[in-house]
Amino acid sequence: MDTEEVLAFFRCRRLPYLDRFGPQEAKLPPENLLEQWRRDRQTLQAAVLEQFPGEEVAPGNEALLAAMAAGAERIYGGQIVAELFWEAEAELASSEVALASSPETELELPEDDSTRAVPEFRSVWVSSSLDLLIRDPALRSQDRPVYLPVHIRLGKRPKPEYELLLALQAELLGSLQGQVPKHGFLILKDKEWYPVELDRRRAQVRRLLQDYLRSLSRPEPPQVLMARSRCHLCHWRNYCRQLNATTQPLSLLPGVTRSRYPLLQKAGIDSIEALANAPQETLQAIPKLEVDVALQLQLQARATLSRQPLWLQSPPPALPTAPVELYFDIEADPRHNVAYLLGLLVVEQAEEHKVVNYYSCLAAEPQEEGQAWQQFLELVQRYPEAPIYHFHGFEVQTCRQLGEQYQTDPREVQQLLERFVDLHTWIQRSVVLPVESYSLKNIARWLGFKWRLPEANGAYSIYWYSQWLETRDRHYLEQTLIYNEDDCQATYRLKAWLSQSAASESSRR
Repeated sequence: MDTEEVLAFFRCRRLPYLDRFGPQEAKLPPENLLEQWRRDRQTLQAAVLEQFPGEEVAPGNEALLAAMAAGAERIYGGQIVAELFWEAEAELASSEVALASSPETELELPEDDSTRAVPEFRSVWVSSSLDLLIRDPALRSQDRPVYLPVHIRLGKRPKPEYELLLALQAELLGSLQGQVPKHGFLILKDKEWYPVELDRRRAQVRRLLQDYLRSLSRPEPPQVLMARSRCHLCHWRNYCRQLNATTQPLSLLPGVTRSRYPLLQKAGIDSIEALANAPQETLQAIPKLEVDVALQLQLQARATLSRQPLWLQSPPPALPTAPVELYFDIEADPRHNVAYLLGLLVVEQAEEHKVVNYYSCLAAEPQEEGQAWQQFLELVQRYPEAPIYHFHGFEVQTCRQLGEQYQTDPREVQQLLERFVDLHTWIQRSVVLPVESYSLKNIARWLGFKWRLPEANGAYSIYWYSQWLETRDRHYLEQTLIYNEDDCQATYRLKAWLSQSAASESSRR
């Protein structure tokens, strides 16, 4: 077992199971953005090595031991392999962990048998690729220096998953040096060193390993509620969606989270139909589930079954309208820390028809971001009375940041933001839709809107911009411009539908 498998299990209980046992023909090709991130991480690792030179070693315990015995101040690369032992499950949280270094062997899994009790595992062979080890000048073990693990990642802040991986590497490292490090370090995108106390993660690591081994011994993949923020790049996303739709359709209902799903199950609600038809007294009696949340989930189930929107207010509130309306969408690249495209769709009502024009305020180079921001400000100032429609809060947050970064008059920024209309917030307050998630893509596609690049998403846009910067192939810029314009058009389509539907609903009442 590799520590990257354990890390994948922490992120998604189903992913490593499918990688081992899933139908390989159902896997999607790896996303280009993931490959880009892998190269970016290698670039960051090389930058750290250049700033803090050290000894690079080959994989294997023998090479690491030799570098440790020589007292190297910093050791890069390499791979450690060890067997992790623990006591019975009842004593797992407090048990001492013994480690014995030995070559890795294949994990033998029991044959699938859904009637057999899940076995208890007492040990497992684990291997881990190491980014960096640093010598602790204050500690020695048996006349040898003690080393601390350092993990290099592209994140902006320390995450629990990074700390868990460090803690697991510390356990394995203890087998070579006779002492388990109590702390380690993370080096993140900003190249800062973040200290991490590892003792508090040790019991969690052992429980995670036990859970992972149990999951591999079962005949069926673990149950998951598709965490849409992470699923969109996974090569199993289509297979998982089909699997959940067939076996656990309730898990695809918006608002049914990891914590709420078992509460509904305990109440005997195991399907969308059961939730839609549940008596209110049943919903109100569910422990640990707020009544207003339960009723909202029931409305979502009813909208899904009927395939019709359900309005929360009577009459529905009216959206602001004007002779000129603006539809706004931003593309940003966290890799280069730049908002590289501020797209604006201008819709003007002429005498008998509408005039629709798309404008791209583009930073073709990251250093041109300020120019793109100024171009956007000048453009919206041409229509001082026009509402600016967007979807979700990213545009508001980014405009505030750009205003501060480029020292825009705060009054001008405030006047700009007062014109913003967040359609996502408006929907949440006004209507329940028969969709699987309240993303712009899901809602607009339900309305029949089609993106010209069907598989495109924000991750693709980031990848295209990165490829433009690396290759200077303008095709990549053109792709992200098409995608951004379609996002603006989708926002326009959504607003038009909301206005028309709310007006129709009001007239019926």
